[in-house]
Amino acid sequence: MRLLRGALVSLVCLIAVAAQPQTGMPGPLATGIQLAKEGRYLEAQRILKTYADQNPDQPAAQAILGQLYYHFGYYAAALPVLQKAFSLQPADRQSHILVAVCLFKIGDNAKAEGVTQELLAEKPPPDDVDLSLSYAQYLYEKGDLDAALTQAQATVVFSPQHPIGFFWLARILQAKGETKQAAEAAERSVQLAPDLPYARNLLVRLYRRQGRVADATREADWLRDFEARKANP
Repeated sequence: MRLLRGALVSLVCLIAVAAQPQTGMPGPLATGIQLAKEGRYLEAQRILKTYADQNPDQPAAQAILGQLYYHFGYYAAALPVLQKAFSLQPADRQSHILVAVCLFKIGDNAKAEGVTQELLAEKPPPDDVDLSLSYAQYLYEKGDLDAALTQAQATVVFSPQHPIGFFWLARILQAKGETKQAAEAAERSVQLAPDLPYARNLLVRLYRRQGRVADATREADWLRDFEARKANP
């Protein structure tokens, strides 16, 4: 289960760039970024891809197009573009980070782990939620729960307002049999994002395991209402 893109995570640095003055930026890049900021992603993609194709040796053109693909969730398309951006400008740490996440997303875990370990060995290591939680999820799925827990704990330290960080912390703690701590982490995830169902699903099981029948029933009722709202928007 991948929970890191779309409404569950802040826009990648492409949109952060959109909030900054575009003085000196080539017109098509500025236009594409502005369109992305307005949510007009298909128009932005057309303009940014045309410009990147016409300027294959310009690092910014490749990086911004790659970031747009990444935000769309087109990780296989984003990967070679971001790899090219990083090869053209090795100081582009953000593209390197997104390369690692894209590798995890497409299932090339051996390469993803290698790139991630390179990044985490840097001083200071990157405080990037997508990278950190993708790595934590990978470690969890391969059964290395201690390493996964360390990674999830690091994430909630540098990003204490991110609900999915606490969701993964709860999920890993649950797998380790730390029911009380898992419930506390899941409760924090719900506090940070009360409209998301993921941690509430965990809480039903955790509360039942603790014998907290009323709390489990409350969360189960919320989830039923949530599904009903989805079915009848």
